[in-house]
Amino acid sequence: TTMPPPTPPFKSFETVNFYAGSSLNRLSWLRTDSGFLNRALASPRTRFLVLQNLNPLAHKGPQAGEKDGLLATLSWDEVKEPVMEVARQSGHDGGAKLFGPEANGVRLPEEKKEENAGLFEKSTAGLGPSGMVLVFLGIDETGTDTPSLPGQLAQESSNAAQSQDEGVPPGTPYFALSLTYRPKPIAGSQSEVEQHPFSRLESSLLSSGSYEFVDTRTLGRAGDWPMSDAALVAQARALVDWNTRQVYCPCCSRQQYMLWSGYKRACASTLTRQLKVEPAPFTESLRLSAPSGQDDQLGDCPSTTSLSNFSYPRTDPVVIMGILSSDGEHLLLGRQKKWPQGFYSCLAGFIEPGESLEEAVRREVLEESGVKVDRVVYHSSQSWPFPNQLMEGCFGIASPSAPLDPSTNLPKVNLDLDNELESSQWFTRKEILAVLDGSARSSLSRQEIEKIDKATQKADEKARASRWSMSLTRLIPPATAIAHVLIAAWARKEAVLP
Repeated sequence: TTMPPPTPPFKSFETVNFYAGSSLNRLSWLRTDSGFLNRALASPRTRFLVLQNLNPLAHKGPQAGEKDGLLATLSWDEVKEPVMEVARQSGHDGGAKLFGPEANGVRLPEEKKEENAGLFEKSTAGLGPSGMVLVFLGIDETGTDTPSLPGQLAQESSNAAQSQDEGVPPGTPYFALSLTYRPKPIAGSQSEVEQHPFSRLESSLLSSGSYEFVDTRTLGRAGDWPMSDAALVAQARALVDWNTRQVYCPCCSRQQYMLWSGYKRACASTLTRQLKVEPAPFTESLRLSAPSGQDDQLGDCPSTTSLSNFSYPRTDPVVIMGILSSDGEHLLLGRQKKWPQGFYSCLAGFIEPGESLEEAVRREVLEESGVKVDRVVYHSSQSWPFPNQLMEGCFGIASPSAPLDPSTNLPKVNLDLDNELESSQWFTRKEILAVLDGSARSSLSRQEIEKIDKATQKADEKARASRWSMSLTRLIPPATAIAHVLIAAWARKEAVLP
C-alpha cells in the first residue's frame, strides 16, 4: 500500500508531510558494493527516476489516462543505450558492468597492488562513470516479510513469485539519473551539446507527447501523488543537486569524483597522487581539472590524510514557525517585498551554528518582526528539496510581556529591524478557515515560484529561508507545503500547544 498525501487532521508529532513518507529501504551498507550495484542496475524490476534540471519526469496527455500528471519512471532497457554511451566516453571498458574501478578503467600499477590494496578499495567503493550523475536510491520492499538488514537480505512474502535476480533483494530498486548534468569543464559546439546521448533521450521523451518534466511546486496534481513518489523526488533532487554542485575539492581545488553510488565525493588526488593509478580517461579528466593542470605542484590534499566533514550530501536545517499571540487566538504571518502581491507565509530561517531549534525560532522571529517568543513547541518536519532544506515546523508563543500595539491589543510588530519583511500581520482563525479548504489542493504558477525563488536567493545571502507563501484573498499554501500544515493545524485546533 502507498501512503496518501497529507490530509487533515494535522496532529502534532504524527503528521507526515509531503516529500516525506518514503517506502524505500536505502540499503546504505550496499552503496560501496559495486557488484550489488551492477546487479541492481540491470534488474528488470529496477526503475529510473530521470531529472531535467532537477525536475522529475511525469506522465502527460490523454494517453496517460489516470496517470496524467503523476510521476513517471523508466526501465533499464529504456535508459541503457545512452547511459552506456556516456560511460564509454568517460573511460568505461564497454562491458556490461557500470560500477567499480575495473569497469571504468581505474587500475593500480602491478608494483603497488599489495602495498595499496586497502586504500584503493576504499577510494573506489561504489565508483561510477565520471561523465554522469547516477545515484542509487534504495529498494521499495513493500510486501516483503522482513526488511533487508546488513548481512540479511529481505525475503519474498509467502504469496509472491520468487525473484530471478540473485543478490538483489525482492522489491523495486530505484536509481536517479540526471539528463542535464555535464562534467566541468565542458567544451564543444551547440550541435555537439545537443547530440549528447542524454540530450537525445530527453528530446525523445518530450517529443513523444507522453511525458513532461515538472516542478512539483507548480503541479496541480502533486497533491494526488503517493507520498512515496514525492519522497523519491526529494531524495533524488537533493543528491543530484549536491553531486552537480560539488565539483571541486573545497580543500585543494582539484576535481572530485563520485563514490558510494552518489553518497560520497572524494578528491582526485587520492587516485592521481597517493595511489598513482595507471593513466586512463577517467583519471586523466580529473588530473586536467587541476588549476593550470599542475596536479603535482598542489601537493597532497589534507582531506586525504585526515578526517574531514566538508563534503557530504548537504541538508540545511531551517525553522519554519507559526507564531501565536500569548492567548493562542491569533497567528502572525509575513510577506517579503519581492513576493507576488498579497502573498503571506509563516516566518522561517536557517538554524545558525551552535544554535538549538528553540533558540533559532526565538531569534528569527525577534529579528524579523520584533516579537519576543517564550515557549516553542515542535509540530512536524518536511524535507524541502529546493534545493536541500530540512524544514523543522514549530509553533512559537509570544511572550505575555511583549509590548502591545494599542490599536489591536496584540504584540507590536516592528519591520525596521532587518528590513526582510515588507508586511507582517496577525490573523484570526475565522480569516484562515475561510480560505483553508480551497487552498489545500491549489498550486502556484511557475512565474510566482520564480518570484519566490528570487526573493529566497537574496534572503539566503543573509542566512534566511522562506519557501511558501499565502494570500488570504486567493490562497494559502497547498497541503504539499508544511506552511499549510502549520496554519491548518492551528486553525482547526489540531496542534498540541502549551
